[in-house]
Amino acid sequence: MPPPLPASAAPLRLLSGLLAQAATHAGFASAGVLVADDSRGVLLPLPGTRSASTPHRVRSDCPLVRRALNSSDAVHASGRSLSGTDLDGPGIARVGLLRLSDDGEAPARLLVLTDADPTAEFTGRQRTTLLTVRTLLDDAATTVLATEEHHRRWRDLEQSRQLAAERTLVDEHLDDAVTAVDCMSAIVRACSTLAGKTVLLFDRRGRTIAAATPDTAGHVAAPALTDILRAHSAGTATAPDPVVLAAGPTTGLTRRKILTPVIERGEHFGWLVIDEHPSPLSPTDEYAAARSARRIGAQFLVQRRIARVAWNARSSLTRQLVRGTGALDDLAAGGEYLGVNIHAQRVLVYVLASHHDLAHSERVLAEWMERDLGVEVLSTRGSEGILLLVEASENVGAVATVAKVKDALARAANALFRAQEFIAGVSSVSEPPALARAYREAREVVLCIDRFTGRSFHRILAVDDLGPARLFLAHGEISAVRHFVDDVLGPLLRGAPGTVDLLRTLQCWFDTARNVRGSAQRLGVHENTVRLRLARVHALTGLDVAGDASDQLSVQTALLVLRLQGHPVLDTHAGNGITAEADTEPEGAQPHDRAATGGGPAKERRPA
Repeated sequence: MPPPLPASAAPLRLLSGLLAQAATHAGFASAGVLVADDSRGVLLPLPGTRSASTPHRVRSDCPLVRRALNSSDAVHASGRSLSGTDLDGPGIARVGLLRLSDDGEAPARLLVLTDADPTAEFTGRQRTTLLTVRTLLDDAATTVLATEEHHRRWRDLEQSRQLAAERTLVDEHLDDAVTAVDCMSAIVRACSTLAGKTVLLFDRRGRTIAAATPDTAGHVAAPALTDILRAHSAGTATAPDPVVLAAGPTTGLTRRKILTPVIERGEHFGWLVIDEHPSPLSPTDEYAAARSARRIGAQFLVQRRIARVAWNARSSLTRQLVRGTGALDDLAAGGEYLGVNIHAQRVLVYVLASHHDLAHSERVLAEWMERDLGVEVLSTRGSEGILLLVEASENVGAVATVAKVKDALARAANALFRAQEFIAGVSSVSEPPALARAYREAREVVLCIDRFTGRSFHRILAVDDLGPARLFLAHGEISAVRHFVDDVLGPLLRGAPGTVDLLRTLQCWFDTARNVRGSAQRLGVHENTVRLRLARVHALTGLDVAGDASDQLSVQTALLVLRLQGHPVLDTHAGNGITAEADTEPEGAQPHDRAATGGGPAKERRPA
């Protein structure tokens, strides 16, 4: 318990009475005591003794003050000697000054007497009277100062006691949260409850890991981490200490925020932000932020140790997401520890590989794709190859996302696996519950490529590139498929004059959605020429590709097989997802001897 607060009324009443008597006997209207504040170079009224005529603030270098402090006698000033000094003011025509403290004693104490009558005299008897009561006045002033100092220390002690109690409560609540739930979101919720404000936890990439808002705050728009860091002068985390960011036009923030780096054992994991809403920030909020960030950092380290024991937690989580096994809450908790948003839409990539070529390159490929695309890429390794789960950006359409993934894979193949075979199937953008289906579809694409394409060059196709025909090509007997192609397009594959133009016309016909004008423009011929060629195909094969849907499906499927086989007449780069040439490498990629042309052979092609 802090000591009881001493009563200050009695010393103040005693000093006030002595000052009133001193003023009366010296012929002045009022009296007060100024105390020197050497740190600021001023003299201020003694607490509790200031009157209306006592100067509020007097500089120590004021000539009259300096003269009085350097003298043991009383100093009297009026008229010109008073005009323009710090002691001059309304209702003050003359002043009397007397140093109460001993010479050199700190803080210096000065008796100030004021009067509004400029004609009154300051006699020797009055001077003697002041000198007589100097010691008594100084003792009373010293007592008041000591009492005020005791008051200040008592207030500081009480404030420290309250702050210690609040900090103890913070630690107890955070410990309870860790013990009960043992996850970062529980710590964030506990911090929000303690501070009574909105609290957000970001990872280093700026993604929100957890957020909590008190019930009284209502809906509050969460600011982006980039906007918050822009207001942080340091910009990067150097120490795990909370920083209060001011609001205003210079920072671009509408409310103040406490920004705390989550740093543990010298490693930076993310940022904890306390928003000044709905109540003002307090010192306890800073303490809560620091302690919460420390516990969150410990949670990151604990999960990292668990991940090392489990050999690869991210790979295990990826496998669970693809298989659809595990409870959603368990997956969410594991993803939170690893900084993985399991609710994000993703594109699944199936890379066919054997253990002696790409099996050891899972991490290299995933990190390369992350640097290239700037999104999160999860990876795992299976018996037949590598699985990648590429995060889909919210502001990019599904078709554009798949195209970006294919382009990035092409660059990765050229940069990392120039001398190795690289076959990849790419799914469409999928929600987490649909990843199992995305895996089956991407694997079917890879099977199609592997069965009908020589694996000595890079081939990357998406599910939409093959369409539903992938089911037939992936699971049908190869000999039966080849017989099917020969039955459908055999007359055009014998090398007879004009058949090359017929094959190209068929390709353009389907690539332009069976549009005569579009086909003619792409081929550079007249529309009637296209019609005549389609009629000739009908005559040679018996298939009406211009009017019969069944014949169209048969011809389109046969053309797809020929494209997969790399038929020299057909444009294998048109709409089938073969990698385009790409020499651009993201920062950190290893240099290689020579870039392979996209979709072309890394080694000499061999027929399927």
